[in-house]
Amino acid sequence: MSEKLKKTIAVVGAFLLVAVAAVWFMSSDLKHIEDTNGADNYSLQTINDSNIINRDVGAMGLNTHKSSVSGVTTYSSKKFTGVEEIYGNNIWGNRFEITVNHARVDSGNFRIVLLENERIVHEFKLNELMQTYVLENPSGYISLRIAGESADFQLDYHIY
Repeated sequence: MSEKLKKTIAVVGAFLLVAVAAVWFMSSDLKHIEDTNGADNYSLQTINDSNIINRDVGAMGLNTHKSSVSGVTTYSSKKFTGVEEIYGNNIWGNRFEITVNHARVDSGNFRIVLLENERIVHEFKLNELMQTYVLENPSGYISLRIAGESADFQLDYHIY
């Protein structure tokens, strides 16, 4: 097989891969959910507790950064829609402590919740500088999930 033919096959293969990915992405059922309750109301209108618990809607528009030095993880978005688990682990012990910093929402609808064994046990307030929640005697799967409808937000969290 000639070198020119190999290059042509590689280019055509790459093009087909990109085309298939584009069609798959465009055919996704998840669309941005618009903010219908006004700029000063961040409560979710379409996504509900069941969607958050079951994670039966996808997510799009999420950015992340983790600092290994301080153990702080930062999430932000300019148009986040859906439900995303940003932390999850099986925990058994005397206590589980999490601090959410800079839970700032600029627009859209947004929610941050802590779950224990697929049950919402705490909801973090929005536009608060620092919030710590302690879960005594955790046993099972602990997760931090976010839900948004075209949300512009930023938050940092740290697990102790």
